[in-house]
Amino acid sequence: MGVKPIIRLEFEQGLWIECTFDHKLYISDTEYKTAQGFEIGDTVLTSIGDIPLVNKIELDKSEAVYDLIEVEDGHRYYTNSIVSSNCEFLVFDETLISSMVLANMEGVEPILKMGQVRWYKKINTKSTYIVSLDPSLGTGGDPAAMQIIEVPGMVQVGEWHHNLTPVQGQVKILRDICKYINDEVSAKGAQASIYYSIENNTVGEAALVAINELGEESIPGLFLSEPIKKGHIRRFRKGFNTTHSSKISVCAKLKQLIENNKIKIHSKSLISELKTFVARGVSFEGKGEMHDDLVSSLLLALRMIMLLQDWDPAIYDKMREETMEDLVMPMPIYISSF
Repeated sequence: MGVKPIIRLEFEQGLWIECTFDHKLYISDTEYKTAQGFEIGDTVLTSIGDIPLVNKIELDKSEAVYDLIEVEDGHRYYTNSIVSSNCEFLVFDETLISSMVLANMEGVEPILKMGQVRWYKKINTKSTYIVSLDPSLGTGGDPAAMQIIEVPGMVQVGEWHHNLTPVQGQVKILRDICKYINDEVSAKGAQASIYYSIENNTVGEAALVAINELGEESIPGLFLSEPIKKGHIRRFRKGFNTTHSSKISVCAKLKQLIENNKIKIHSKSLISELKTFVARGVSFEGKGEMHDDLVSSLLLALRMIMLLQDWDPAIYDKMREETMEDLVMPMPIYISSF
């Protein structure tokens, strides 16, 4: 839900809670107060009865905060024995995806975990697989992320996300993912159809070197790159280069696919990032200090699919545009000083 100021409420019997100022705490079976509305002596409903507030501290800090999205029985749960309530998903920033659509998106638990790789669906011998890597330095800052998309069905079948794996390790995991898909298909007597690629801006250069050192032939599938444009003077690099125009274009495509139910997202983490992927200036990015690496790797996968649709009629049918009335882009906010 972004980065927000935190308040601490301390109650009798050693109970306490640190939460956002607007977090809901129940004072009876049917009534609640927001945390900022509590005064000394007010009682809160707990698992052991009504307990009075003894101290209220407005902390001089802000943290990344989250909302539980799947709470039954009236959206109530216990936090340190105190009865809290989760919020409905409300957004004050202009998210790329309609907030009404985001509110109804639900993730699932993976059916298989291989290290940090989460798989949500079994491999299908008749499908084509897209594996996209958005690399990072792997030093504890921004995470690297990978998405695995099944086409033409447009289903997210797996993902990987980590911030402490060096670039060379990220490329090896990419290879292992492709090998796993290839082995699963080959075991059933079929030939795998796999395309992989990377985002080649900045850190992507190191990933390209790692792929070259590892040997492109050791990675099952075809390394997909954006075509060279006529008159383009940039030195050709494999992979996909993200520019402002390419990002806006693929963001529009992602919006169209999700809001028209043409792509199935299984990952709870990815859905969480989509809820904080908002308009910033004339582009879109994670809100505040929130990460958007899973979204970025999904955008890369879509760029790969958009390139492949020119050769695959089934992918083209799935990706073709709806009418303009069905596609309404949120407007990025541009503030001029003049």
